[in-house]
Amino acid sequence: MSVLGKEIAGVLAKRRAGGPVVLSVDEVDEILSRLGIPLLGTKAVPVPLRAIRIRFRGTKWLNPNHPEAQGQPLVEVADLPEWVRPGVDQRFPADDAAEALATPDSNEVAGPKARVPFQFEWSPRPGVNGIGSGRNLRGKSTLLNVLMWSLTGRCPKFQNDVRSWIEHVEVDWKMGAEHLRVEFDAVNGTATGQVVSVKTVDSTTRTTVLGRFDGNDFEGVMGTLMMARLRLENIPVWTDTAARVHAWPAYSSSFVVRANQLDPIVGNEQTIGVRMMQMFIGTDWAPVQAAAMTARRGMAAVQAAAQQKAQAAGEAVEVSRRAAENSVRDIQTKIEKLPGDAPDVQAMLDDAIRASDISRKLHRLEAAWIAQTSLAETARQQLKAVKAQVHAKYEDALATRFFHHMRPSVCPRCAAQVTPERQAAEPDKHECSVCSSELNLEALRSDVIVAASVPHDGAAAFAVGLPEQEGSDHEAHLDDVNAAERASAAADDAVSALETEIAKLTGHRNEAVSRLDTGDELLAAAKNRRALELELARAEGALAALTQPADPARVDPTDPVQLAVAEAAEQVLKKWVKDAQDPMLRLISADIEHLTRSFGAENLSDFYLSGAANLALRENGVKQTYSGLTEGEKLRVKIAAAIALIKHGYVGGVGRHPGLLVLDSPSAEEMPEEDLATMVKALQDVAAEAEMQIFVATRNAAPLVELLPEANRVVAEGNSYVW
Repeated sequence: MSVLGKEIAGVLAKRRAGGPVVLSVDEVDEILSRLGIPLLGTKAVPVPLRAIRIRFRGTKWLNPNHPEAQGQPLVEVADLPEWVRPGVDQRFPADDAAEALATPDSNEVAGPKARVPFQFEWSPRPGVNGIGSGRNLRGKSTLLNVLMWSLTGRCPKFQNDVRSWIEHVEVDWKMGAEHLRVEFDAVNGTATGQVVSVKTVDSTTRTTVLGRFDGNDFEGVMGTLMMARLRLENIPVWTDTAARVHAWPAYSSSFVVRANQLDPIVGNEQTIGVRMMQMFIGTDWAPVQAAAMTARRGMAAVQAAAQQKAQAAGEAVEVSRRAAENSVRDIQTKIEKLPGDAPDVQAMLDDAIRASDISRKLHRLEAAWIAQTSLAETARQQLKAVKAQVHAKYEDALATRFFHHMRPSVCPRCAAQVTPERQAAEPDKHECSVCSSELNLEALRSDVIVAASVPHDGAAAFAVGLPEQEGSDHEAHLDDVNAAERASAAADDAVSALETEIAKLTGHRNEAVSRLDTGDELLAAAKNRRALELELARAEGALAALTQPADPARVDPTDPVQLAVAEAAEQVLKKWVKDAQDPMLRLISADIEHLTRSFGAENLSDFYLSGAANLALRENGVKQTYSGLTEGEKLRVKIAAAIALIKHGYVGGVGRHPGLLVLDSPSAEEMPEEDLATMVKALQDVAAEAEMQIFVATRNAAPLVELLPEANRVVAEGNSYVW
């Protein structure tokens, strides 16, 4: 019987909405356990986490003109280790936030590189530890990155060349009374090593391997070891679709404040800012509240999904019902449009037989028509040939008569004059008046001019009885033409007779086919009617099924009793956590304001940090929020908030923060040296009161040298490098 179960049972018994739920305390406890909600709050017992030694070594590959390369052996790029080449073959832009090492020459090119071995070792102290340099890009952030690499198991964002330089890392951590050493070899950011427990007994150091890692499992090994030893609980959070558990990566990221990562105000994970704040100063019931909220949201999501599914199903049924109604109407319309007459099957058979008989007759007539058409065409061609022959002979006779009776006056070749004297001498001299050839005397007597040299047969053709022969031949040819015309007309008459008979039979056949088509349409309509009537019956059945009233009882996958318990638990725990946190939040808000103003932001006032991890304030008297501040103001406020939260968590004995805080380049956002000095003093005060270990890396090294003991600082002056 738990206190939480008792309180929840009382809330459920008084519930009005939905009616009271009567459960015993034991039943409530059982449901809470089933939902993964702890029955008891967890007392915050912070375990201090301190870095007591950091050591790393490797090889720098520098340009020969680099100050550190003087006197060092040169190695061609092709002879360098394979993982080193990408970092030295070309310049990569330096990451100001990381402050990785870089050579002074920003225009370096590939070429021989100087091999410069290096080794760095430092034993930080409790309290504030400073890492400073006279210039940027001198290795301050690299030192912090190596420290956090060993703690988180996740390789930071080194510059390419620096990542390839680091070959071995050893970091000793103190967690309460336990001493752990994280040691690993690194090849271009991939770590292979182990975590060992170090114990000293009678001046003898003994080590026990707690975990080994090779590559990507480094982060998992560190998470498993650190969560248990620092007594940190997993942080369950419900996202849009599923529960997600945040663990070591989320916790470890909250140990670092960087100038380029200022949102949210608490930690570095936007979705779990509230949980991070509760880790700093959370009450005993904060982890239980997180579990209850996650369980309730999970069930609410399942319930919402079921409701959406039921709604979608109902909408689908309605759509189907409307579709069924439309289908019934469409089928009925189709049936109404069909003809109502019944087909006469016997008449259709008679028409089919008649159409077939006529088609056979037409086939025979069409064959005869084709043959007769061919004969008619032949007769026409013969008539044309006879007419052409008669015409040709007639034209020949006319041409002969014409040309042989010509009396040329000029020679057709040389254009010489043919004199009348020469023409008159032809009968006497028997010579052609044009060419002077001797004339055929026999043809000459027939008044035909033919040379004596023309063969006898040719001359006779011109000389013998032309008028009489022309008349007899012409009459014979006219007889041939008349005979051909009669034959052609007879053939055309036969073709016309066949065409008339074919047209008559075609009309009879078309009438029979038309009556047959009408019968076919009636048969098809009758067949369609039967098919549509069956389809209509099915559609009406489907419509009847869809229009029946649905069963109002729907199965809800969420147990309403369990949901009521989760909601009541969230309600109770929210109040308990708020009652415990609010007084402390007022004190923390006052400290945030005091520290922020001391850091130089005197225009900010009236700070209030709410339980939702939201910060309200005023800027020059006007209401403002953390997200509305400038980057420089955000940096000051975030550092102040981290300091105040850790301090009050330790003082109040409710914090789970291990007391390790890393501030990377706080002066990057235009923080004057005097404000930085004020910050370092404030950090020293908090570290002394809350037994913290704080690392500050800054380019303004003067406040570190002035305020921190030599053992608590690593400072590279001038152009020197931290390592």
